[in-house]
Amino acid sequence: MAAPSRYSSTAGEAGMEDGVLKNKLSIKDQAKLENTEAILYLDAKEYFLGPNAAIPKVIDVSFLLKIHYYFLEPLYVWAGKIRTVNISKGDAMFCSANFIGSALADFDRILRQNIPSIDDTKKQITDKLALIHCELNAIHPFREGNGRTIRLFLDVIATRIGYQQIAWKKSSQRAYIEACIVGMKQDYRPMSRVIQISLTKRRRT
Repeated sequence: MAAPSRYSSTAGEAGMEDGVLKNKLSIKDQAKLENTEAILYLDAKEYFLGPNAAIPKVIDVSFLLKIHYYFLEPLYVWAGKIRTVNISKGDAMFCSANFIGSALADFDRILRQNIPSIDDTKKQITDKLALIHCELNAIHPFREGNGRTIRLFLDVIATRIGYQQIAWKKSSQRAYIEACIVGMKQDYRPMSRVIQISLTKRRRT
């Protein structure tokens, strides 16, 4: 059975209603809610990665918020907004809600210094993408939808420098999760390996 939320929350008011996250469509069934999120995510991928997608000139935190907003705005009032509750998953405690603003400001600086370039080697690109992924994952800025938003964010970065969308499923879910866990300790090498085997140059037409 699906859990009511992917995270444990320390706040008394964490947006739960009738066992599921409170949502605009008044969905009370967790499986239906997850199916709705999946449909919205496919729509977001088409919007940001489809043939008519406008490639942003600047990749920054505001663009990350835009992705999350477009993805989940039809469902949640907090789409595109940083979370106001503390969350954890298993033994992992993500950035305190009180410090997310400053953490994202620091991340924006890190992003500017490590945004991949079309002139970078594939190794340099995968290392930079791994750092970006792991730093964002440690912050976990949103109440829900963090992993999907982060992966779509990286997909956009990859496509704007001549690569295809990252084929995340080329790695096992276990390898990806383990890379996320060690990435919380700033060991980005496993995530770099996950991305390395999942990143392919786009063919010229």
